[in-house]
Amino acid sequence: MEKRIGEGDDTYRGRDGNLTVTTMDWQDPLCEAFMAGAVSLGIPRNPDYNGQIQEGVSYCQRTILNGRRVSAATAFLHPARRRPNVDVRTHAHVTGIIFEGKRAVGVRYNRGGKHGDPLEIRATKEVILSGGAYNSPQLLQLSGVGSPDLLQSHGIEVRHALPGVGEGLQDHYAPRSVARVKNIRTINEMRRGLSLWGEAIKWATTRRGLLSLSPTMVYCFWHSGETTESSDLQLTFTPASYKEGVQGQLEDEPGMTVASWQQRPESRGYVRIRSADPFAPPIIQTNYLAEEIDRRVVVAGMKLARRLLASEPLKPYFAYEDFPGPKVTSDEELLAAATQRGTTTFHPGCTCRMGPADAPWAVVDDQLRVHGMEGLRVIDASIMPRMISANLNASTLMIADKASDMIRGKTPEAAAKLPEYA
Repeated sequence: MEKRIGEGDDTYRGRDGNLTVTTMDWQDPLCEAFMAGAVSLGIPRNPDYNGQIQEGVSYCQRTILNGRRVSAATAFLHPARRRPNVDVRTHAHVTGIIFEGKRAVGVRYNRGGKHGDPLEIRATKEVILSGGAYNSPQLLQLSGVGSPDLLQSHGIEVRHALPGVGEGLQDHYAPRSVARVKNIRTINEMRRGLSLWGEAIKWATTRRGLLSLSPTMVYCFWHSGETTESSDLQLTFTPASYKEGVQGQLEDEPGMTVASWQQRPESRGYVRIRSADPFAPPIIQTNYLAEEIDRRVVVAGMKLARRLLASEPLKPYFAYEDFPGPKVTSDEELLAAATQRGTTTFHPGCTCRMGPADAPWAVVDDQLRVHGMEGLRVIDASIMPRMISANLNASTLMIADKASDMIRGKTPEAAAKLPEYA
């Protein structure tokens, strides 16, 4: 994705839609103080963490246009629905892939839920599986593609033995450090009462302000130790704090939050069906912090988060550390705090990994075709061989874009000549 940060909005033009990447237009004193604190600790400002160098601190780049977040659906799918060869069927739960021998020829689905009408749809060329890191391996297993032991234990006929299906799950695990704030308003107060009405009016008239922001406002990429060659830590800053155990619900007291996580975890889990019932959720075992290096890096991230919150530029606003709290000092105590209040960053991947056919864990080849099958590809974050050093959204969009060339049989040379960017 070509970007020219500082020269206005940057637009990636897909074949059927646009995805606009913008820099922050809302300058917040707490965010500015946080970034100044990072600089005081030797972490430089970086105008483009998606550019040549990732390490540094900056406002987030966001896929927001006219005050609204732009998703893959709004950027690409919705414009494509005007085409006569696109048919979107909603309220449809896919229950299995239809095979003729080793070739995928369609899918079965229920419209309207478990007790809805069972239907089939046939493919003229290929079946594309894009269920994500959880549902893609689940559907393969339900359809008889996966570990023979797992399938047979649930009475499913083995269509093709592929032990790597569902194995190798990775995700970013993030403990959140929280400080109470003084001498300035945070988003906690701004989102209620007259302040919220003012922000609503501002958004309605200008499409700017608090209601045009994404939850995370500042990114910081750094390393956990002096010998680390590239950024293995990501930290995010928000001038807000959230209720414990409730995703995204703001607290009443003013607060600020730093989430920190290891970018390249070594721990791996799995996704496995719990029964032959396609409506039963799969077993999702993340195995967060199973590896010693992951535990060391997550502790290093919490220590850096603490230093950032207590940095000199933030002192006018820093009241006290609320979590993990000043009494938590040892590595063992910090690790216990991380396991107590850490959470997913919603970046699951690696459960249908790409690799050579002789690799015991590989599920798809370098064209994203399922090994040993015909007419079947997986195109989503599950095909990543291992976790990337970033959030997954942009990378997954690019996987889909490149895969579209593969589906159409375009060579890399021919694809490079397409006028995709502006």
